[in-house]
Order: sequence, then structure tokens, then C-alpha cells
Amino acid sequence: MLNQLISSVRTSASCRSLLSKKCNASALSFRRPPTATINSGNQIRWHGDGPGPDAPTVNVTFVNPDDSKIQISARVGETLLQTAHRTGIEMEGACEGVCACSTCHVILEQKLYDEILDGMDDGALSEDEEDMLDMAFGLSQSSRLGCQITVTENMEGGVFTMPKATRNFYVDGHKPTPH
Repeated sequence: MLNQLISSVRTSASCRSLLSKKCNASALSFRRPPTATINSGNQIRWHGDGPGPDAPTVNVTFVNPDDSKIQISARVGETLLQTAHRTGIEMEGACEGVCACSTCHVILEQKLYDEILDGMDDGALSEDEEDMLDMAFGLSQSSRLGCQITVTENMEGGVFTMPKATRNFYVDGHKPTPH
């Protein structure tokens, strides 16, 4: 069936051949998705609720747009967006954590930002995250997307500041809730 689809693509024969080779080489399957996938930083990304209630936790602080502070327990292995949703922090995440929007934009303390980058394989943000951050309101030198930050044990005491506004939030007065 896949080969029929490839042969029907309106392009050159050499392009169809290359597409066919790539598709066959990647062993595409249409089975159920796994419960976890590996992101570009070789860290587990959890679908659904994250690593579970038995995971070790670290205490982190969110600074809300009104400058109020909320200290919460973040589970090691979940993303900051998952932490926010689980604990009732108003972080939108319109794309549901797939790095396709900037509504989970947070600002980190510079030291924590540098430590996270130092711990990444290539020491830099992904191109996708940089592209999405270009659309974020109130961008700073230490801005990140909450969906791209995986909570680790060395984040104990970390402070994450929510920007004063975000693009796409409160559309028509609606407060989105995570699924």
C-alpha cells in the first residue's frame, strides 16, 4: 500500500525512488505509538501523564505573570509543561507539548539555563525550539519552552518565570485546560 502511494506521487522517477528507499529504510509501521519516545537530547519524553507518582521529585518555583510565586514538586522525567498542567499552573501548551507553538514559554535564571544547556548532548537548543521561541512574547536570553525542558534532579530549587503575556492565551476569554 505504501508503495502504491509513493508511485502515485506527482514527481520525478528519481525522487519517487529516493522516497521509496527512505520509507523502506525507516521501516514505517502503522501500529500504536509507544508510551515513550526519545527526543533529540536522548531523553525520554512521556506521552500522557509522565513518569508517574512514584518518580523522585524536586522542588521548583514558578513566578506567575502577576509576580506571585508558587512552589511545587516536579517529578523527575516529566517536562516542565507536564509539571505545570499536573499542578494547576496556568501554562497553556496549545500544541500539547510537541514544540509547535510558544505558549509554554518560560524564563529561567541564567545559571540554571546554562546548567541545562551544558547537560545537553550538543549544548544548544534545537532548531525547532529556537524557531518557536522567535514567536514568544517577552523573549529573553534565558528563555526556553516548557515542553522542551525535562525535569532533572539538579533542578532542585529552580525558578521558572512566566512571561507577563503569551500569544494565543485566553482566546475569546477561554482558559484552556490540558487533556
